[in-house]
Amino acid sequence: MEWIKVAAGIVVKESLILTVKRPPGKTLAGFWEFPGGKAEPGESVENALKRELQEEISIKPVDFWLWTSIKKSYDHINAHVHFFIVNSFEGQVHSREKQELIWIHPADINEKDFLPADREILKKVVHIL
Repeated sequence: MEWIKVAAGIVVKESLILTVKRPPGKTLAGFWEFPGGKAEPGESVENALKRELQEEISIKPVDFWLWTSIKKSYDHINAHVHFFIVNSFEGQVHSREKQELIWIHPADINEKDFLPADREILKKVVHIL
């Protein structure tokens, strides 16, 4: 399987991070994750982040930067996930895909069942907030 580029936004507000729950009917439904998604063919991960955050949660990232990336293999996909820190955004966070949304402190990650790649990053992000 080829590696698919994925953009994920670590949207930060007052030391809390926005997380979303994958809705029923989607692959890996029920897991929590950072908002974002796959880059389209020829699309940069930066543009994928902007598009996905608008499509999923109605926001436009304003102050954001690529923090890190990791490769993670799942049964259905090899994902090269690019994690962006989003310090400010325009718009109001709103679930456009009927997914649950919560703001969580990184120290509270054990309360939710996160995707493996996101759990790994959450353990590290607590040190930069």
